[in-house]
Formats: sequence, structure tokens, C-alpha cells
Amino acid sequence: MNDPTSSYPPPPGPIPPGPFQPTPARPPSNGLAVAALVIGIVALTIALIPILNLVGVVGTLVGIPLGIAGVRKGRRVGRGTAMAGAGIALSGVALVLSAVISFLFWRYLGDLLDFVEPPDPSAEIGEEFETDGGDLVVTVTSLECGTEPDECTFTFDATNNGHRSISLDDITVKSVVDGQWDSADVSDPGTSSYGVDLAPGESKSLTGSVRVYSGEHLDGIVFDANDASSHSAVVVDAGDASPGQ
Repeated sequence: MNDPTSSYPPPPGPIPPGPFQPTPARPPSNGLAVAALVIGIVALTIALIPILNLVGVVGTLVGIPLGIAGVRKGRRVGRGTAMAGAGIALSGVALVLSAVISFLFWRYLGDLLDFVEPPDPSAEIGEEFETDGGDLVVTVTSLECGTEPDECTFTFDATNNGHRSISLDDITVKSVVDGQWDSADVSDPGTSSYGVDLAPGESKSLTGSVRVYSGEHLDGIVFDANDASSHSAVVVDAGDASPGQ
């Protein structure tokens, strides 16, 4: 009897290996895009830190050109275009933030340390004016020099229209003598006390004095609800009252 399996052909042998296939080459890297992104991230991180953000500004001036170059390279090699674009955007935002923060920092630091130039007079004796968005309303009613040796005296009406108490003292009321910041004393004639606190809604008629020596010129009296030696302060023109005129 014949073997039934003998009528079937033998199973096929293993398939021989095909021709050698080389490993696909990696696309070229885009180091310019990576550098632009890193610089943008670092610059944005330090943009809100005064003084240190000046380093970030320098970085953005490098990062933006790198990002532009990275975009161009990315279009050629097909890699890193989006990364370079993100780096440009981050550097741009960091540059704007750093500029704004630096401007505000140096402006208000100058106000605090009194090394900003006094503003020009913007009010006259007898003229009502306001500071700090209307919180403090002032009218200088008189200004005389020579009533006492080396002294000018002035009177003024002040009203607190804000929601907090305002102190009128040698911080919020100052003078400008020969173009430079100088002090002024404020007192309440009713109590003879130096320095006066105005409660919200309160009005008072007060007096003040400025020490002006021979040969010096009193340019004006300065008022501000927070700090009189600031950009936002109002200078009342002393006119011809000063003995140095």
C-alpha cells in the first residue's frame, strides 16, 4: 500500500535574504533653531527681574537673528522651523517685557532716591490742582519770602478726596531751589504741629516754610500724595516771590 503523504510535494525551503537595505539617514539637525528657543526661554524667564533682564535684552538681540536663520535652515532641511519660530516669538515678548519693566524700575527708583530732575512748574499761586488722580486737591493761596531771615512761607488749602489717609509732611510736600530738590516744612496753624494727616474727605488750611539762603532762588513748591520728588508731582511756580529772583 502506498504512503498517502508521498503524493504531496515537500514544503518550500526558507526564503533567501533579499538585497542589503541601508539604514535611512537621519535628517540634518537644526542647531540654530535649538539655540533660538533656549535663548528665548531664558530671556522670558528673567524679563520680570529688574537689572538682570538687561542680560536678557542682549540675549534677545542674539536670539531673534538666530531664530530667523533657524527658520531659513529649517525650510531647507525640513526640520526645526516651528522651533525657530517659537524662539523668535519668545525673544520678542521678552524684549518688550524687559523694556517696560526696566523703564518703570528706573523711573520709580529715581523717584525714590530723588535723582530725577524736578518737573517744570505746572500750577500757579491761587490755582486749584489735583495729584494722584484727584486723591489730593491743593490750592496754594499765598507765598512770601523775607518774612523771616532766609525763609519763605506759604499757605495752602488741601482736600483729601481719596479713600485713605494722606500725610502732608516733608515727603509729600517739598520745594525746588535753584533747579534742585529741597525740603519744606508743613504745619497746622490750629495745632502748631509739624506734619498733618488728612482723613478721607477732610479739608484743611495749612502753612509751610522753605529755607532759602542769600543768592538762592525758590523755583516752586511741590505736592504729591505719595512722594513729592517724583515725575507725577505738581510744582507750583514761586514766581517773583523768591529773594534770589
